[in-house]
Amino acid sequence: MVDTNRPDEPEGPDLLALLGSRLCHDLVNPIGAIGNGLELLEMAEDDGKEEMKLIRASLDAAMARIRFFRLAFGAGQDDAMLPARDVRDTLDAMYAETRTRVLWRDDADRPRAEVRLACLALNCIEVATPWGAKVEVIRNEAAWVCHVDAKRLRIDATLWESLGRGKLPQDLKGAEVQFGILARASRRLRRPVSVSADETHLSLIV
Repeated sequence: MVDTNRPDEPEGPDLLALLGSRLCHDLVNPIGAIGNGLELLEMAEDDGKEEMKLIRASLDAAMARIRFFRLAFGAGQDDAMLPARDVRDTLDAMYAETRTRVLWRDDADRPRAEVRLACLALNCIEVATPWGAKVEVIRNEAAWVCHVDAKRLRIDATLWESLGRGKLPQDLKGAEVQFGILARASRRLRRPVSVSADETHLSLIV
């Protein structure tokens, strides 16, 4: 188990700026696809059904991503209860067109602060699973447990160590900002993070 109960570092990457970059980057692709679909629709000589399917799929992807961002990064009362069904529906929609399958094995409504930890953990797992994976999310009496099975993983030890006593790299990318946010959130809630991984399996507990 990694002890994460320590004060935040006085200096480090600008997480707010990185978060802005991350949100913009992740929304560019689906919104751009919507624009492309509209252009094709304008040029179409038929009924435009295929173009409308493209627009609908891209819009659904963008909306799912926005809902997920609200869970992982949005402000709100920490003790506000979030229905398990809403969380599961959001994850199903967000990963529907990806090579990753997320199984949310929790049927209880949870406080926003709890759901935020789980979503940030999933966001960190995305960095390790660019080729897809099966991710199972379980809630035991004390913590979230995420089990990951993949044909191969991409593990950046420095990033994962930052969830414990390691420092965030100064060249942290926008696509990695969730590591800094999860580290701070887990320390604030006094929820130590434990991570173990090999070439095809990863386990994250928070």
